[in-house]
Amino acid sequence: MQKKIASILFSTRLMALLFIVFAVSMAVGTFVEDYYSTETARQFIYNAWWFELIMLLFAVNFFGNIFRYNLHKREKWSTLLLHLSFVFILVGAGITRYIGYEGIMPIREGQATNKFMSEQTFLTVLIDGEVEEGGQLRRNVSRPLLLAPKGNNDITIRTDFKGDPISFEVVDFIHGAEEGFIEDENGDNYLKIVEAGDGNRHDHY
Repeated sequence: MQKKIASILFSTRLMALLFIVFAVSMAVGTFVEDYYSTETARQFIYNAWWFELIMLLFAVNFFGNIFRYNLHKREKWSTLLLHLSFVFILVGAGITRYIGYEGIMPIREGQATNKFMSEQTFLTVLIDGEVEEGGQLRRNVSRPLLLAPKGNNDITIRTDFKGDPISFEVVDFIHGAEEGFIEDENGDNYLKIVEAGDGNRHDHY
């Protein structure tokens, strides 16, 4: 049974199938990212369990073929180097996926900084309550969220406050929402001034 499983894992057909599925997934992910958003592509493809399984099978296959075809022999070192390079690439992708951080670090000329803006979105909630003798207590709850247009946004965050269960549920998501004015006959009159500074546009009301 073990030999049968090993032959399937390290078979040429499986490797060819993995390459085809991987290429199709990357192509679909590119179109999804362009049509909807990067977050949508992450939800359905890049962060999906089956995509991570493809990466794992790739790593197992490349590493197993080293021993199956005796690539450690001197006359096969060139093929060994190719297989090891793929293994290191996949290991690096795994480290980036589970340990690394992604974000934006704006650095102006002549300045130094040790801060960057994470690409990950967080929901931060401040829970206020009373304690004994009329005192006030505030708890800060922060949870990462991955919201995307046409994605799975049915998210519920559960926590507690002094032992009492509390839950927060995402009821709607508007992609690319911007704060602005809506014309209303019963509204107030505003003057809008547009200022250009630092290469950016600033609206003042």
